[in-house]
Amino acid sequence: MFWFSSFFSREKSGLSLQETEQLVSNSPFTREEILRLHSKYRHLDVNGDNSLSYEELKFLGELRANPLAHRICLLFSEGDSGHLSFQNFVDMMAVFSYRTPPEIKLIWAFAIWDFDGDDVIGPEDIKYGLDQIVNYQDDFCKEVETKKQLEDEMTLHELDEVVQITLGEIDPDGWGVSYNDFRSVLMRMPDFLCNFRMSM
Repeated sequence: MFWFSSFFSREKSGLSLQETEQLVSNSPFTREEILRLHSKYRHLDVNGDNSLSYEELKFLGELRANPLAHRICLLFSEGDSGHLSFQNFVDMMAVFSYRTPPEIKLIWAFAIWDFDGDDVIGPEDIKYGLDQIVNYQDDFCKEVETKKQLEDEMTLHELDEVVQITLGEIDPDGWGVSYNDFRSVLMRMPDFLCNFRMSM
């Protein structure tokens, strides 16, 4: 009976038993959760090309109104292409799982804000991130590398002031925010781990 149920689930999901077990061993998810994630992945893959673009991934509940969703998609995509394989999708969901250690979450949270990838969150990173959040509209960009222009809701001057205040609080030396600086700030924010999650 167990063999039959395993065979049926494998055929229904499109994942082989070997693929499923490998994903289970390399993630915090159970076998049933991997199959559930694959079902969600296939549902989001509206054009059926076995890859999720940002335009498809943005319909995932927790990303639908997230101003940094485009950045998250890019970080977890195949070769920074903006397209996620199922493995990429599982990796992304694993980082946002409640079972994932806090240190892993902190590393990825830092990467989300390090827009230029220089291992330091500098003024331009903070300015761009705040612009995405403050001036966010439910109008998703279509190019992976596109940066939208500053909107009227917050002027460039106002944004600069916010950046300087923010850096003054967490980076008084003006060298930019290192991972250790970033970690020490977020570890004092108890809501971080609760909010850095996506449901199955």
